[in-house]
Amino acid sequence: MTRARAAAIAPWAAAATLTALWLAAFWPGALGFDAAYQWWQARGGETTNIHGIGMTWAWRAADAAGGPGTLFAAEIALWFVALAAIAGALPLGAIGRAACVLGIGLAPVCAVLFFGVLSDAWLVAVLALVVALSLTPARWSRRRTCGVILLLLIALLLRKNALPAVVPLLVLALQRASAWPWRRVWLPAAAASAVLFALATLADRTVDRRVAVWPATALWDLAAISLDEHTLLLPPASHGAGLDLDDLAQAFTPYANTPLFARTRAGVVQPFLEPGGTLDRAVGAAWRDAILQHPQAYLAHRWRVSAALFGSKAPEWPHELVYIDGVVPYADNPPLAANRSALHGAAIAFCQAAWAGALFAAWPYVVLALFALGVAWRRRTLPQAQTALAVLASGLCYAAPLPLIAPSAELRYLGWTCAAALIGALLAATSRLAEKMH
Repeated sequence: MTRARAAAIAPWAAAATLTALWLAAFWPGALGFDAAYQWWQARGGETTNIHGIGMTWAWRAADAAGGPGTLFAAEIALWFVALAAIAGALPLGAIGRAACVLGIGLAPVCAVLFFGVLSDAWLVAVLALVVALSLTPARWSRRRTCGVILLLLIALLLRKNALPAVVPLLVLALQRASAWPWRRVWLPAAAASAVLFALATLADRTVDRRVAVWPATALWDLAAISLDEHTLLLPPASHGAGLDLDDLAQAFTPYANTPLFARTRAGVVQPFLEPGGTLDRAVGAAWRDAILQHPQAYLAHRWRVSAALFGSKAPEWPHELVYIDGVVPYADNPPLAANRSALHGAAIAFCQAAWAGALFAAWPYVVLALFALGVAWRRRTLPQAQTALAVLASGLCYAAPLPLIAPSAELRYLGWTCAAALIGALLAATSRLAEKMH
């Protein structure tokens, strides 16, 4: 076998190995509450806009094709195919390309993200495929451009907060397709982003019942400010008459909003409210007033959330903040046997020993992304460095709003940021080699 042939085969062999490994260790995929709820919706339950409509459609297709295991297998295959395609476009030999696939696929944050069926994992896989399609010869075909735009629309359908991640990749795609100077691409890219977002919003309106999603985070913020300021700031209509600060304190957790709605003795209303309704408006007004009147308490709460999100998790917190294992039953979903193989047990044992440490923190990936951004910027005249800039910007822009909007410290929210850091750093590091080869 020639060296070129070996280099061409190596990343696909590595991807096939990881795919087989993941299917053996985790099939049919872990199902947390969100996934179980989406499966129930796909099976005929009332659909809502709490999650991206794209996941509802994906679950319907998977349910018709065999159930959660089908969706999990497709998710895993797409992710490792994208990694193989990216590595296959790099100016490296067989060992280097295989190492890239294995290194990114086995990176702790990326690895645990793909333990189960998650919209966050699907987003990472779809955007990685966009990157793979962007690592092409400078001349783009119309078909390739349409494919990239379609994938970016799918990303918006999968995750409601995907727009910041989509825009830099859309800018790259339009520049490659048009060969315009970068300064001429921004306005068309802004218009195209608005169109894609509008299409995703229209698709979102096809659900059975629309709800206001933001009160879930706003009420959590209000609870945190109330405890810091020793005064109850939640609107009276949002909770039972007996709610006091002691009751609020025993239910409040600094790492997730969901206990607030389940653990108070007096009761806090379920937060998915009628959009524009009386209570929705009352929560919004109370949230704005609390921030204006107690800005330090609000920022202190959001700083704690950000530290928990980007940093190591406390050992006493639930491991679901980092990884999901097992199957959560929901309503009349058919029972699903979780993976109990020895390989699964070994993987979970490792995660149980290490999940609360720096190995599963997102901040090293952010630091890597910022460093790689500087390298890519210095080499910005090179096509591969430009791709690296777009990928790194995509990951960092995706993370940028999270300190203010995250409803919990779940690591999955930073899945694309971490994956983009690894992919972008790899592209930036090999950009000069790529230019020499061309």
